[in-house]
Amino acid sequence: MTDIATSAGAEWAQLITTAVLGTDRRPLPRAAAGWETVADAEDPATELLNRAAAVATARRAGVQPDEAPLLLGPPPADDRKMCSADAANQLVRLLRGEHEVLLAEWFARCAGSCRRPPPQLVPTLLLRGRRNPAFDIVARAVIGPLAAWLADAMPDLGIKPNPAVLPAGADPLLAPKPPPDSGAVVTAIADTFLDRTATWAAAAQMRSAVAALEPRWLPALILELNRAPFNAMTERTRVDLLGLAQLRRDMIASLTQTAGADVVALSRG
Repeated sequence: MTDIATSAGAEWAQLITTAVLGTDRRPLPRAAAGWETVADAEDPATELLNRAAAVATARRAGVQPDEAPLLLGPPPADDRKMCSADAANQLVRLLRGEHEVLLAEWFARCAGSCRRPPPQLVPTLLLRGRRNPAFDIVARAVIGPLAAWLADAMPDLGIKPNPAVLPAGADPLLAPKPPPDSGAVVTAIADTFLDRTATWAAAAQMRSAVAALEPRWLPALILELNRAPFNAMTERTRVDLLGLAQLRRDMIASLTQTAGADVVALSRG
């Protein structure tokens, strides 16, 4: 430190001590050589502020800038195209807790179509994966090399460069397998609204059934749910299942790269 820096530090310490105690309890000490004001103020408090302003300005003027931080290199190239805006919006809805049962299928269909999520959603996906190894594994599969780059670029996020390891005995995040007869499942769901057994207590099991249906049966289920008679005991379940079926139908259409059988069947609905 230079002499002027030492002098400014000592003068600043004196002024701070006086300001904390108050000029009525501690008389303002005489300014050190070189720190005198042009004209003394009549009020000691005003004189203190004038001297403090001068010392603060001098100290700031002498501060040397820190070394420039190292610039990050660009993220690694990824030849895959981003998923559509509709698919990204559907992922946002799922991450917010709306029909989370479809998350595994979203990742599977995104990977199957050689697409990747938009970069603005990558931090959210990786942060969620910190507490859920099964989620982290499937999320990084669609994120690609950007995950490791982000972990290195932003260490404060606490993201590891490599995917989590699934603990022994833990279940992977997989989309449910379709039942042997999806048509029979659609009929069974419709019947529960006719006999008024589709209460909210049964909604969780029915959601799993809707998430596992063969996609070509989704239009039929949506039609049956729209036709179901109103009943106060089952209406909440009906609305929930209808939203789930419609979201899954739209999700499959958004994440299917080529016009396959699923898209053809869904378009008829």
